[in-house]
Amino acid sequence: MGLRLSCQAAQLSTITCLQQQQRSNNNLDSSKYSRPVKEGFTKNPLFKLALLALPISILIYQYRHGWHDSNNGPFNPPKFTPFEIVKREEVSPTSILLTLRPISKMLLPYPLQDPYKLYWERGTWSVEVKQPELQIARSYTPLPSDDEEHPADLRFLIRKEKKGEVSGYLHNLPLNGKVELRGPNPEVDIPEEVEDVVFLAGGTGIAPALQVVYTLLERRNAGQKPKIQIIWANRTREDCRMGGNKSLLQSEEPVGLVVRMLEELQRKHPENLEVTYLVDEENTFIDRKKICQVLKTRSDVRSQPISTRIDSKLLFVSGPEGFINYNAGPKKWEGGKEGQGELGGILGRMRVRDWKIWKL
Repeated sequence: MGLRLSCQAAQLSTITCLQQQQRSNNNLDSSKYSRPVKEGFTKNPLFKLALLALPISILIYQYRHGWHDSNNGPFNPPKFTPFEIVKREEVSPTSILLTLRPISKMLLPYPLQDPYKLYWERGTWSVEVKQPELQIARSYTPLPSDDEEHPADLRFLIRKEKKGEVSGYLHNLPLNGKVELRGPNPEVDIPEEVEDVVFLAGGTGIAPALQVVYTLLERRNAGQKPKIQIIWANRTREDCRMGGNKSLLQSEEPVGLVVRMLEELQRKHPENLEVTYLVDEENTFIDRKKICQVLKTRSDVRSQPISTRIDSKLLFVSGPEGFINYNAGPKKWEGGKEGQGELGGILGRMRVRDWKIWKL
């Protein structure tokens, strides 16, 4: 229906232009300064028909091959959209960073701005990745990107799990391999009035944490910026290489890719972002004591009274299923969709109040 209305509008616009051109030609013919005009050519019905067909052809091409809705970028829900792997970087022996680029683009008008602008400004969001051999899909969270030349690119942190059908499939794809995505799928709309954010992230659960930081500190400019603290727990030091090292500039050891992103954000927002790195093999873990310290610190960071609005203080728990269950209790399927479920785990036993808690 939208295409039909667009085509009708294009036809009316073209007819109006032709009528104006015809009146202009008539005025020129009556002027003593007019030059001979090939009236036979401009009055030819085939010529007018070709002019009418041109905008319609462009619209049809855009509909079939282009970006169908500016709010969805290159996606065309509910269909899957083909992307190509344009960059593959190793984060650790078990994790990679993939950069994907949409294969099809519309020609006119070419989208110069960020096609995911709406989603970055709202909060956390994800896309589905299809495993074509098994015909299954899993949700993955895009990482923020600063590539202004390719605003439609998407980056993903992929950890290869032992029984992960989709993660194993992605790890085995070569450079220039094809990946089908569907979305975008908004998850949490972050309120404008948020003042304090705590993020408990396990492994690849750092991806939505980066989204939250990017949304609140980079994409939103109005009002006072919130205070954000991330506690990132990993199994091995390789997953967060050099994270928390105070002498990064003096060290010759390469810094992990995700750590580099976090360090850059901390450098830009030193008063608003704090990151703590915990590593299982170094016997540092998220526990009740650590969470109590963080929540108390966040309550004392401001000299002025803290607002009592529940939306002003957000606590996110993101990571593998076991990580979420341990810290906040399991999610629950409700009405065919995965819901938040009751608060359990460490946070449930702590009876945390005044914080809005989200399991991602």
